[in-house]
Amino acid sequence: MIVNQYIISPAIVCENFDNEVIIVNMSRGHYYSLRDASFTIWQGLAAGLSPENLLAYLTTTYTVEENALHQPLRYFLDQLAMEGLIIEGTPAQVDTLPAPENRQAFTSPTLEIYTDMADLLALDPIHDVSPVEGWPIKK
Repeated sequence: MIVNQYIISPAIVCENFDNEVIIVNMSRGHYYSLRDASFTIWQGLAAGLSPENLLAYLTTTYTVEENALHQPLRYFLDQLAMEGLIIEGTPAQVDTLPAPENRQAFTSPTLEIYTDMADLLALDPIHDVSPVEGWPIKK
């Protein structure tokens, strides 16, 4: 059973493009791509869904039984947390996600990680990001 509640880390910047989200972790200099089920999970996290509500939403979006989602979702959330993209916390508000028009086949969520620009991003003063306060750091 998944028990933690997560929020999007203020130390990241992200942008949605159709069925993909690009995320930049300014403190690490890594960037990430989330597509398909990963994108849907990210949308749920951004909307403030609890992991239990996220499981329910995934079963309405994909042709998969809820019990088959527990392990892939837990693994993916752990990856996001290890990369500093989400942190434990209570969302300020919970939004509703639109009901999907038709259910799709489920593929396990994957986190595509790119580190090729880490040195370049570290040169930029924006990289001074607080995991709690985000950017800019108030002095």
